[in-house]
Amino acid sequence: MTQTLVEILLLVPTALCAGFVIFLAGVIQRVMNDLDEATFKRFLTMLHTRALRSPYAIGVSSITFVGMVPYFIYYGFSNRWFTAGLVLWVIASIVSKATALPIYARVDAIESSDVSRLKEERRKLQIANILRATLSFASVVLMVIGFV
Repeated sequence: MTQTLVEILLLVPTALCAGFVIFLAGVIQRVMNDLDEATFKRFLTMLHTRALRSPYAIGVSSITFVGMVPYFIYYGFSNRWFTAGLVLWVIASIVSKATALPIYARVDAIESSDVSRLKEERRKLQIANILRATLSFASVVLMVIGFV
């Protein structure tokens, strides 16, 4: 298997996951913004629970991490753009976990009647989702530049 083929095999799930995150930050976030706070709380709780059990969400986000290890063992860091994309992908994932997961927990703990706190958490979630979508897209762009 050539290095280019392995890079393509890593790029595909990375791009699919980036698309998933961009859809979440764009379309799904706009839907959440249109919901009243109590419905937002219920929707976010269901979304988070279902995402944790989604084979697609788990698969596309895990393949890149699992595939990075043998990629670096066999090919090292010779393709610097591709490597930069993978590193940015890891950073995007860490930032996402550090920003979004606490929001999910706080929303779950807030009473449905606490409109102002739920509104504030929804705003913070939007920022976190946009940040992850931007970093994920940038990581894919860097990986693609590695093919040029």
